[in-house]
Amino acid sequence: MKNKPDPTDSSLSQTMSARIEIEELGDPARQKKISNAIEALDGVIETKIENGALHVSYDPLATTEKKIEQAVRSTGTTIKAAATDTEDAHPDLPRPNVQQSPVQNADQAEHS
Repeated sequence: MKNKPDPTDSSLSQTMSARIEIEELGDPARQKKISNAIEALDGVIETKIENGALHVSYDPLATTEKKIEQAVRSTGTTIKAAATDTEDAHPDLPRPNVQQSPVQNADQAEHS
């Protein structure tokens, strides 16, 4: 008799974290507009703005960093840079290196 897999144990349910640097983020009304646009996406778990960047936790099976960036841009906001990483379940384990690239080069890298 086979046990059904526990969905919470699945490697497919890993949470991703995006850090998006945004120009002129200081205005509280602009921050609220950006947060609302991101939170409207399916799969977004949490948004937080601190240190001049937008931090988004999301389910990679429901949305992508590209969709998050598009939602930010839809508010008339300019993105300076973006990076993604997995959120570690065990903080005592070493974190993988985060690869960060300027946003303007992101589309060229995808087609290489």
